[in-house]
Amino acid sequence: MRRKYMLPIVIAILVLIFGYGCPPPEESIEPPQNLVLEGAKNEDDLDVNLKLSWSPSPTEDIDGYKIYFKGAEIAEVDADVTQWTHVAPTEVGTYRVTAYRGDEESAAIEASTEPYEGTGELYIRAAPPGNDSGWGWNWDSGEGASYPLRRENKDYIDMYYENDSTLTSAHILWADGNITGFKVIDATYENVGNVPTFGYISSELVVLNQVYAIAIRKKNPDIWHYIKLKITAVASTPYERINFRYAYQRVINFTLMD
Repeated sequence: MRRKYMLPIVIAILVLIFGYGCPPPEESIEPPQNLVLEGAKNEDDLDVNLKLSWSPSPTEDIDGYKIYFKGAEIAEVDADVTQWTHVAPTEVGTYRVTAYRGDEESAAIEASTEPYEGTGELYIRAAPPGNDSGWGWNWDSGEGASYPLRRENKDYIDMYYENDSTLTSAHILWADGNITGFKVIDATYENVGNVPTFGYISSELVVLNQVYAIAIRKKNPDIWHYIKLKITAVASTPYERINFRYAYQRVINFTLMD
């Protein structure tokens, strides 16, 4: 008989110990998705601001999002906000965005404004076949390559080394070619900062150790990529040629280089 009366008491104790009927713990926070960086104009119509945008976290009850730059938190926004503008950043680096709820934080998504850096070599247009005088950059990755200066390559070529020793836009050779602008800048290669957004011309004389800003446009008239380039060598034998280094800003419409 005693065992019969003890059973409800044991069940009650177990309920108290293990929390039977308590609400389930909150699920972990899913991160936001698809972080996109894009240059944005300031009040002077210059592409020196940086807009971040992302898709919302699938977790519905978050408090908002945190934005980090180079490891340091720089902003918080509400849960219904999925973009934020960094006004006139002064250095390039990696941005991270997380979703948060109280003290809990999701994994981060990230994107960088670090340019792609590379080197190149071009021969003057009059050089014989096998000595490429056309050059183009991959629109997304920023990696550059030389090409024979033939119409079949026009979609890939952004500039070429003309016989008058100028870097020249491809659209000068082909009316439907890619548009490239050049501008001499008075700065060392390592300290360019923001390249200009206006004042570009379609060809520029090559000068040893000169630094240039370059703006390229392929199809969309509203989308540009900016580059800094330095002439590192000029040779005349056996055929005139140049060597250069460059940094290609992969973020569209964004002018900051270092």
